[in-house]
Amino acid sequence: MLRPPEAAFVSGTAVKVVDRAIDEHVLPKGFYVLDGGRRLTPGGCVMIAFYHAAADTFTPGLRKHIITRFENRLRHVEFEQCKALARQNWTLGERYWSIDLAPFIARTACGYERLREAEAAVSRDEMVMSGADVLRGTRVPVHDIAASAGAGEPIARIRDAYPLLTEHQIQLAFIYATAHPQRGRPRGTALPASTRLVERKRVPRKTAG
Repeated sequence: MLRPPEAAFVSGTAVKVVDRAIDEHVLPKGFYVLDGGRRLTPGGCVMIAFYHAAADTFTPGLRKHIITRFENRLRHVEFEQCKALARQNWTLGERYWSIDLAPFIARTACGYERLREAEAAVSRDEMVMSGADVLRGTRVPVHDIAASAGAGEPIARIRDAYPLLTEHQIQLAFIYATAHPQRGRPRGTALPASTRLVERKRVPRKTAG
């Protein structure tokens, strides 16, 4: 089962969408748990992906009705099964509407594979960068890379600062940090060893009066 940030990435939505699906009882019981922190099943991620994407097409009531119709088929689905399940027939329709759930199952399968690949690319060791999550085989903190990418920094410029990283590693760092956000106040970002101080300037503090 996945925590909300992980489920949000896998379903292609946002954490607030995942939380709302639980709070507003969009998901049937059994597709999430609350004890020990919110966690969601694979079927719950598929339902959220559909419910969010179909918001401009179907009313909330109809979307909940569709979820109920697929409930039994999705209840015991495992993430590893999603890719094969997406090739099955998941069409459903009545007089004025029709839906194919297969694309949402495929999206969930793809998101889960990308998440697991990102997690495998990250390591944590108390002897390396004070236990921060780093890209495996490096001392580069994952959340520092993700913060730069999230702020719109071009990948080419990030690679200039961290020349040993590949574009794929930077993408994996962003995925990992999205699904595993830091808790509490972010720590100061460590500059790469190649950074050169150009100018040191002291700014006097203004005093009252």
